[in-house]
Amino acid sequence: MIDQGSGLDLLNHLLRGRISRRDALKRGAALGLSIPALGVLAQVGTEMAAAQDATPGAVTPAGEIVWALETTVPNIIPFGGIALAQWQGKEFLYDSLLAWDADLNVIPALAESYETPDDTTYIFHLRQGVKFHDGGEMTAKDVVYSLTTALNPPEPGVPVPYLGNVVSAEAVDDYTVKVTMSKLDPTLVGTLAWTNYTSIVPEGLLERVNVLSEGIGTGPFKLVEYSQDDQIVYEAFPDFWGKDLGAPGVAKLTLKMLTDEQARVAALRSGEVVGSTFTADVASTLTSDDITVLSGLTSAPKVIQFSMVNDAPWRDKRVRQAISLVVDRQEIIDKVYGGQAVFTGAIPPGYGDWPLADDKVAAAYTVDVEKAKQLMADAGFADGFEVELQSIAAPREHTQIAEIVQEQVKQINIKANVVPLEIGTFAANIGSGEFQWAATARGMRGDPSAHVVDFRSGTANNLVWFGDGWKSDEIEALYDQALAELDQTKRHDLYNQIQELLLDEMPNMYTVVSYKYQAVSTALQGMYVFYGNTNPGLRTVTISE
Repeated sequence: MIDQGSGLDLLNHLLRGRISRRDALKRGAALGLSIPALGVLAQVGTEMAAAQDATPGAVTPAGEIVWALETTVPNIIPFGGIALAQWQGKEFLYDSLLAWDADLNVIPALAESYETPDDTTYIFHLRQGVKFHDGGEMTAKDVVYSLTTALNPPEPGVPVPYLGNVVSAEAVDDYTVKVTMSKLDPTLVGTLAWTNYTSIVPEGLLERVNVLSEGIGTGPFKLVEYSQDDQIVYEAFPDFWGKDLGAPGVAKLTLKMLTDEQARVAALRSGEVVGSTFTADVASTLTSDDITVLSGLTSAPKVIQFSMVNDAPWRDKRVRQAISLVVDRQEIIDKVYGGQAVFTGAIPPGYGDWPLADDKVAAAYTVDVEKAKQLMADAGFADGFEVELQSIAAPREHTQIAEIVQEQVKQINIKANVVPLEIGTFAANIGSGEFQWAATARGMRGDPSAHVVDFRSGTANNLVWFGDGWKSDEIEALYDQALAELDQTKRHDLYNQIQELLLDEMPNMYTVVSYKYQAVSTALQGMYVFYGNTNPGLRTVTISE
């Protein structure tokens, strides 16, 4: 088992050519890595050297792998899909102008470079010779079409706030695109590198194919089959622009949707799949000579989301504070995640140095039932009320959290009826605001502002989730100030203030963020747990026979 904070870092550096095989082994030994971990490093280094000798500068795709997804993929729409499962299903099909490496550094992708001639203009210089999966060459007109569609995606996609300051995109020439912003916005680069909402597709794609189940992109894998609730089959794209990055590493990639954890365990042990995500308890039982377990924090803060569009008791801040005071987050950590999770605020731990200090978050989450009862009485709801609490049925963690909250809010006479839903219905309800409470999770964001943008009135989600039922002028002023601030030290202070105010206002109730565990066959080389909670490592993995 490679330790996430040491051996996996060495593995990432080795895969990216930052250190030699010899140096990786030396550093691994100095860190006290186990013999199996050193063996993995040695095997990767040997296979990389052989591959480089055979095909300098590239890895020849070879072999077939099946990876088990822990959730179903409701569709693979390129724009406006807010469910994490959607991106997990399509992340090998599409690229964006920029990308992240494994360490969240922004790197060039479909754009070789960019510049900002003034505060509201970005100029992107496109990589030439990039091919779409249908054989057509990517040019500026395709990028303009893609970014314009991303601003107002067709259903079931929804407008997302992260591109809210983009006014227009226009082609300067065949390989240059100008993006005009409504105001200074330091977040665009991170949003493009995040890639979830900025897929680049051929001009007119939405009129050519059914994007719910079909797609044409520039990614390392070409779509062969999308079968809802079953599997997605990809094959390596021979004309992929990024072969010098080592992708793709396998000839065929199948994503098998297995929502039952024990089914994933059986599939991994039998060799039917090469890896998947597992709960901490199950992952601890899987390490063997044939299976390696990887772990790490991911950007998936769990949250109980309150809808305040319609009149409801929790429009009163005292009621929201009371709910938070009776929710024992440590119980969630212990019972749902076997101790393998930590408290989280709006910006989750692991997101650089942007999160609020751990002690401040912990202090805000102290359980105080008597104070909660007094707040409910002061708000006029001593007798409580009844509410529907929707959750994602699979993976089950969200429903488990909802059930713990259900029990705990009984202490202040709130009857919460838990309603588990399949991911497609749940995502649609969240996107349209068809819920009262929802046990869900936030995902990766391209900039710290995007972790708190939903609390800014006028943004897409804010209108759907809060309407005129909640607003904080103080938070909004700080948010706008931070978006116009390029000094990173000052930005940190502003986002700390926002997070502290959110702990008091509690417009959404954040709970915990868990460690993610992935168990993989030792034959699979180069996989890692990505903080963004998707699986970009599958772009470059190789498989030994």
